[in-house]
Amino acid sequence: MHHQSDQYFKLINGSVIYYGGLGNDAEAYKKISNMPELGWFGIDQAEEITENQFLLLDGRLRLNLPGIRYKALLTANPDPGWLRSRFIEEDRPDHRYIPALPRDNPFLPEDYEKKLKEIYPEDMVRRLLEGDWDIPGINYLIPYSRIRDAINRDMPASGLKVAGVDVARYGDDKTVFILRQGNKVLKIESWSHQDTAFSAGKVADLIREHKPAVTNIDSIGIGVGVFDPLRNAGFKVGEINVGEKAENDEAYLNKRAEYYSRLAKRFENGSIQIPDNRHLASELAGIKYSYRGTKLQIESKEAMRKQGVSSPDFADALMLAFATDGEIPKASMYIRGKRIF
Repeated sequence: MHHQSDQYFKLINGSVIYYGGLGNDAEAYKKISNMPELGWFGIDQAEEITENQFLLLDGRLRLNLPGIRYKALLTANPDPGWLRSRFIEEDRPDHRYIPALPRDNPFLPEDYEKKLKEIYPEDMVRRLLEGDWDIPGINYLIPYSRIRDAINRDMPASGLKVAGVDVARYGDDKTVFILRQGNKVLKIESWSHQDTAFSAGKVADLIREHKPAVTNIDSIGIGVGVFDPLRNAGFKVGEINVGEKAENDEAYLNKRAEYYSRLAKRFENGSIQIPDNRHLASELAGIKYSYRGTKLQIESKEAMRKQGVSSPDFADALMLAFATDGEIPKASMYIRGKRIF
């Protein structure tokens, strides 16, 4: 039954579906506050509402029914506002982004894309046709469209296996192990709330299982607690200090900037394939760069934390996996716990 004046449908099982616009924040607060408790809600053109309105609706998801699974379904065009932050850059629990492009719709008119290109400017066409979330004026290192291309790419696994490990200890950060063979990422494994002794043992098990030519570990700070036990046990590990002076010191502030720049080049020229892992994709999309003088620098983990952005543990592990071509860095070459160079 449709109650048009009150804007709701009542179904034969007693369920009620309300519909209508939200207006500005003040109007939305009044409407949403007067709503009954909800089991789900949907928003079309979500880029046209504010995050506050979304959170008000989210707060109404408390209908008390046995076995109910609350959900919110949003459709949107790429936009530089809260949607990009919440669903693309940040890795939030219970949030999922599913790309859907016009070409996925078999019912669109044949001249749909042609007409869009004739009417709209290039930036808007990329948003509407390619799902481009990149924002002019903000220096994202790896365009989101290239991240999706790397996910959809199909490359052979050939050549040496190399692993990268970004180490965390307790807290919300994760220790992440990423294994690649040639240009293709084969495995991503992560864990949290464990000390470095556990992580060293876990990485040792993964090395025994997958037998990479070298496992690169960021040895700054807590990372040394994983690197040292593995080195002393004779594992082929590469000590990577991303804070050290870059090989190309004129162009990069440090090795972190240099290694990330090399990684970004792989996304640019199509020489990388990654799994469809939401943690990795969102972190890569949030990596920003700037310049100190004439040298490129990558936004630090500390700066990201101050902005409320999680540590890019998955992205850093990927960067470490591609930091070398399979050789152990000379400054960190060990056999049976003894430094050779």
